[in-house]
Amino acid sequence: MQKPLTVFILSLFSILIVCAALIGSNNARIFRAVKQSIRKEVIKVDPPAQGEKIDVIYILGGNQTSMELKSKTASEFFQKGMCNKIWIMSSSGITEYSTKLGRNWTKNEYAIKQLQESGIPEKNIELVKVQEKFFGTLSEAKDISSLIQQKQFKSILLIAQPYHTHRVNISFNKFLAGQNISLYIQDSGERMLLRHLIAEYIKFKIYQHFLI
Repeated sequence: MQKPLTVFILSLFSILIVCAALIGSNNARIFRAVKQSIRKEVIKVDPPAQGEKIDVIYILGGNQTSMELKSKTASEFFQKGMCNKIWIMSSSGITEYSTKLGRNWTKNEYAIKQLQESGIPEKNIELVKVQEKFFGTLSEAKDISSLIQQKQFKSILLIAQPYHTHRVNISFNKFLAGQNISLYIQDSGERMLLRHLIAEYIKFKIYQHFLI
């Protein structure tokens, strides 16, 4: 444990030094260089080949804006006939107010609505239960990987935010290793601000050195 801890502390210390330097700098070139360096660490996209058949698409959890972009991404594969089964995590809570319903959308209703508006029929959408714990991505990976094996599926495509893809990759690979299941990952095309990248870099290092 000592070596991973040392690596993590040095990585975190390095990124904090860089961030401190950025605060006192107006150099756009430095910003771009740091952003690009972090992107290389946290982004890992591996989509299926054109026309390949996938057993199921799973959309990782996120906020309303993220869900909208992920729905559109999932729909692209659905419309091409590459997959006809879409899984989303069943979530409690509410979102924005609906004048049509006279109340707030539940998170599940809103997610299904976004997918339908993207061209995916409700009959092709399935809500799946995940035991949400402190390390959310790892919880999703464990429960979804278990469900894939129960269903005897041989392939899955994950849709995640761009800066979340590498952490998703190592989390699912932890539970699918040696299972002869093809794992694909596609990003949602969501905008990546530097603060998002820095936060994800720290999370990724924690997963990489302590949880995986």
